[in-house]
Amino acid sequence: MNSKLVTNQRGITLTELLIALALGLFTVGAVYAVHLNQVKRQIVQEDVLAMQQTARAALDMMTREIRMAGYDPMGVNRDTDPSNDFHGLSYHPTELLVRADLNGNGLLTDSKESIVYLYDDSTSTLRRKVGGGGRQPVAEHIEALTFSYRDASGHSTTHAPSIRAVDVQVTARSAHADSQYPENEGHRTLTFRSRIVPRNLQ
Repeated sequence: MNSKLVTNQRGITLTELLIALALGLFTVGAVYAVHLNQVKRQIVQEDVLAMQQTARAALDMMTREIRMAGYDPMGVNRDTDPSNDFHGLSYHPTELLVRADLNGNGLLTDSKESIVYLYDDSTSTLRRKVGGGGRQPVAEHIEALTFSYRDASGHSTTHAPSIRAVDVQVTARSAHADSQYPENEGHRTLTFRSRIVPRNLQ
C-alpha cells in the first residue's frame, strides 16, 4: 500500500510582503495624520479660548476701575480750594490715567487712588501701574491697546476737564503660531471694544 503525504508549504512571496507592509504603513500614516490634525485643532481652540479670556479679563478690570474715575465723596473738586482738585481721567496719547478718592479722605495719597494702564510693545504685555509702584503685567499676548476720550456730546477731546467717557480697544493674539493661518505671522487676533462712562464724571 502506497501512501502519499501531500503538504502545501507555499509561503508568501516578497511582493506580497512588501504590499502588506506598504498597506500597514499607509494605514498607520493615515491614523497619525488624523491624530496630528486633531491635536493641532485642539491647540488652536485652546489658544483662541485663552485669547478671548485674556482680552475679556483685561477689559473687565479696566472697565471696573475706569467707572470709578473721579470718585470724589468729599467734594474737593467742587469746593473753593482749587489746590486739591483732580481729574478722574487725564489725557495722554499712550497711557490711561485713572484717579479716584477711594478712601474718601479728600486726598489722592493712597497708592490705589492713581492707576495707569499702558501697553508694553517690547513684550506684548498690558501693564498696570498703581501709585508709585512698578509696571505690573495684567495680560500677556496683547497686540495693541488704544483708547480715545469723549466729551459729554460724544466728540473726541484731549481736554481733561471735558472728558466724560473713554473708548478702549484691546487686541489679543494667540500664544502659538499656526502654520496654516496665513495672516499675522500665523497668530490669530481678537479685538474687544468698549465705551466706558465713569459714573462720577457726569
